[in-house]
Amino acid sequence: MLLSKVIRKGGLIFFANFSSMVKRFLSFSVFALLVACLGSVFVACSDDDSEVEYLFNREVSELTVLRECASSADSGAFCYQVRYQYPIDKDDLSKIYLWFDSTVVKDSTRSVGSKELDRADTVIEYKKTKALYDTVDLTGSDILESVRESKRESLMVAIYCEYTSGGPGSVQHVYIHFRDDIAPLFSVLDRPETKWTTGAEFKWTRPTDQTDYYDPNDLSGVIAGYNIIIYAENQDEDLSKIKVTVKSPDGVDSTGKEIYKRNAHFFSNGDSLWEESVEVRKSNKNRLHLLIKDGKGYNADEPDSNIFSLVIEGLKAESKYKIASTAFDANAQYAGNDYMSESSWHDFSTTDSIAPLMPTKIFTLKDTLFPNMARLDSNNRLRIFWSRSVDPLKEDHNIDVDSVLTLPKDCLMLLCYDTVETYEIETFNKSANKWERHECPDDTCQYNKLYQIDGDSVQIVADEVSAKGVSAFVTDTIRWVSPGDTLILRIRAVDRSGYSSIALVDTVVVSPGELASQVECPEGFIAVKASDTTGVFCMERYEHRNDSGEFMVNVLHSEALEACNSISASGFTVSLCKERDWELVCLSGGSLSYGVVEDASDGVVDYLYSYCNVATNDSLSAASIATRSSRCVNPMGVFDLPGQYQEWVLGRSEDTSVVVRGSSYKKMGGVDLESQALCTNRSFPYYTRPEYTTDSVFLYREGTRVDTVYTADTSRTLYKILTKKDFKDSLQFFDVQDSNGNSVGVDYAPYGEYKKGGEKWLETLGGSLKYVPDHIEVVFLTGKKTMYREASAFYKSPSIGFRCCAYPE
Repeated sequence: MLLSKVIRKGGLIFFANFSSMVKRFLSFSVFALLVACLGSVFVACSDDDSEVEYLFNREVSELTVLRECASSADSGAFCYQVRYQYPIDKDDLSKIYLWFDSTVVKDSTRSVGSKELDRADTVIEYKKTKALYDTVDLTGSDILESVRESKRESLMVAIYCEYTSGGPGSVQHVYIHFRDDIAPLFSVLDRPETKWTTGAEFKWTRPTDQTDYYDPNDLSGVIAGYNIIIYAENQDEDLSKIKVTVKSPDGVDSTGKEIYKRNAHFFSNGDSLWEESVEVRKSNKNRLHLLIKDGKGYNADEPDSNIFSLVIEGLKAESKYKIASTAFDANAQYAGNDYMSESSWHDFSTTDSIAPLMPTKIFTLKDTLFPNMARLDSNNRLRIFWSRSVDPLKEDHNIDVDSVLTLPKDCLMLLCYDTVETYEIETFNKSANKWERHECPDDTCQYNKLYQIDGDSVQIVADEVSAKGVSAFVTDTIRWVSPGDTLILRIRAVDRSGYSSIALVDTVVVSPGELASQVECPEGFIAVKASDTTGVFCMERYEHRNDSGEFMVNVLHSEALEACNSISASGFTVSLCKERDWELVCLSGGSLSYGVVEDASDGVVDYLYSYCNVATNDSLSAASIATRSSRCVNPMGVFDLPGQYQEWVLGRSEDTSVVVRGSSYKKMGGVDLESQALCTNRSFPYYTRPEYTTDSVFLYREGTRVDTVYTADTSRTLYKILTKKDFKDSLQFFDVQDSNGNSVGVDYAPYGEYKKGGEKWLETLGGSLKYVPDHIEVVFLTGKKTMYREASAFYKSPSIGFRCCAYPE
C-alpha cells in the first residue's frame, strides 16, 4: 500500500508546546534493544538467529507517535505524526526507509533486503543537518483513510536506515493506535466484605480506564458494566431463586429491572459489546450469571461515588461457593477473571447459624494523674482489654452479655460454647471520616491468653478453669496514640466459620499526660517540654492553619511571625516557635533523631517516606489533614515534624533570625532522605545573585594570566589597580515590600537587566511581592554567583509553613 501524501518536516526539532513530549511511547523493540545493549552505546548487538551484527548507533531511536495535526494541516481529530531521532552515526547515512502496515516488513523483522527496500512506502533522502529529530506527517494520507474505513485498531510503522558503507542498524518499529485498546484497571471480587449464615456482601470500586493511548493520564473512561458469576460447589443447589440486591452510585435495585439483570452477561468479540441472555438449565442451576450496568467513568473528585455493593441472600449455611467478576469499558475491552476457567475464580463460604457473643465495654489501665482517662506507655501505646467473646453452639445458651460475659455454671466448654477464631479491631479516623483496620504489633494477633486486671497490674489467667468466677479479658495494643486523643474503637469477634459478632463500639479518652497536668494549653496546642532545664510550654499539634482549616504555606517569615503574634491566649505569649525549642521538641529530650515514635519494623527511609511524606513530591497529601498518617508523631503528640512542610522558626540571633527547620514533601537533589529529616537540620533560604565588590581590585600577572584579588600582596607582580572610578558595572537595588506595603528586605539585579526587561521583568522577579527601585550602585562584578542570604526575608515556598508556640507568661 503506497503512501500518496506524506509530508516530511525536516528540522522540526523541539515543539513549542513541550508538554506534548509526555505523550511519547518508546517502542518495545527500541526498549528491548536498549536493555540488550546496556553495556555501551556503541556496542553491536548480534541477533540470536543470525550472524549479522546490527549497530545500535546506526538506527533511529525515540520513536514517538504524536496524535496532533501539523501546523500546515487543517485541525482535525484524525491527525497523526511519527517522530524519530536520527541515528547517532550520521556520517555515511544516505536514506531512511519507512513502511506502513506489516504486509512487507513484519513487526519482528530486524533486517531488510533489496525487495523490501523497493517496496517501501516512502523514502527520505538524508541531507546533512544539525537537527536531532525529524517528523513524518501522515495526516490526510491514503493509509490513514483506509484505516479509518476498515476500523482497524492499530498500524505498524517500520523505519530502517541505509548507509553507503559499513554495517546496518536493525529495523525499528512503532505502533499507531486508533482506538482504546487498553483494558480497565479492575480489582476483582476475591473475598466478601461481610458474610453470614445465608449470604454475603461484596464491594468494589468502579475501575479507572485509560481512554486514550496517547494520554495516559486520562483515566475517566466510561465503564459499561460488570459480569459476575456465583457458583455453588453443591451441584444440586439451585441459585436461580436467591435474592440479589445491587447498590450502585445511582441507586438500589433488588428486582433486577433497573441496575442489573439476572441470567445475563456482557459479551465481547474484541470489537463490539452487547448483552446476551444465559439459558438456565438443570445442568447449570448451580450457577447464577449477573449483568450489572454502570455507564459512567471514574469520579476522581468524589471517590466514594464510585463504590458498588452486591448483596446475595438465600445461600445455604456453611457451604462453599465461588465468584468470578469482569469489568468492561465502553470499547469492549475487559479485565478480571476468566469466567471460562473456574480455576481463576475465588472461593468464599457462608457461616454457621449462630454468631459469636461480644461484650459491650472496653477496659484500659487508668492514669493516676487523670483517673478517668486511659494511660499510655512510654512509647505512645495504649493497651485495651475486653471480656473474652464466646461462640454459642446452641440458641438457648443462657450466657449473660453485659460489660463482661458471664458464663453460667452449667455452660461448659464444647457443651454450649466454643472459643472464637480471632478478633477484628478498627479505629475511626475522624479526619478522613472512615474506619481503619488495626494492625497487630509484629502480626501477633493470637488472642489465646486470658488476663485479669488488678488495679494497675495485669496478670495472666493460666487456663479456663482458673478463669471461672473472675473477669477474664483478652488484650491488644493500639500503637501511635497521642496524649489527649479520644479514640473510637470497633471490635468484632469472628468464629471458625467466619461469622462475625455484633460490633463492640466504645470510646476511650486518653490522658493528656504529665506535661498537661502542669499547663492548660490553648485549643489546637499540646503541652511539650524542650529539655529538663526548660519549663513546659505549648506547641501546635500540626503546622499552623487559617480559619478555614487550610495549612498556611507560601508565606513570608514576617507573615508567619505576624500570624502567631496575632493569636490571643490568656496567660500565654504566642509567637513563632523558637528554633532551639523546635529542635529539642523534635529530639524529645535526645531520644529521637527524626521526631517520630520509633516503634516499627520498617526501615527509617521507608517510614519517613510512607508515613511522613518526606521527599515524595506529593503536595496534595501534605495539604489535606485527612490524608496525614497518625504514625508521624512524636511521644508528646506533635505531628509531622520531619515531613509534610518545612517550618519557619524564630532564629537564635538577629543575624540568623530567618531559619527553616525540618523537611517537606519536596524532593531535594543530592541529599539522602534520612539526612533531610534529621531534627538537627537547619537551613537558610537564599537566592543566587551576581557577586560584586565596591572595594579596590588588584590585578596581578601570573605569566600570561591575570589574577583578580581584593587584597594587596607585595610579594606579587602588580599589573593594575582598579578603583571605583574604573568600575563599569552597575546594580539596581530594590526595596522589597509585602502586600501591605511593608518593607521586608533589599534585593538587587544588574541595572542592564532591569532596564531591558522593564516593569514586566520586575513583576516576574517580584512575584507576589512588590519591587520598588531604590538606588543604583557602581560596582565591580566578579563574574561569580553568591548566595544572597538577605533574600531569606522575602523568600516564599509552597513547601514551607510554620507552627506557633504558646509560652506561659
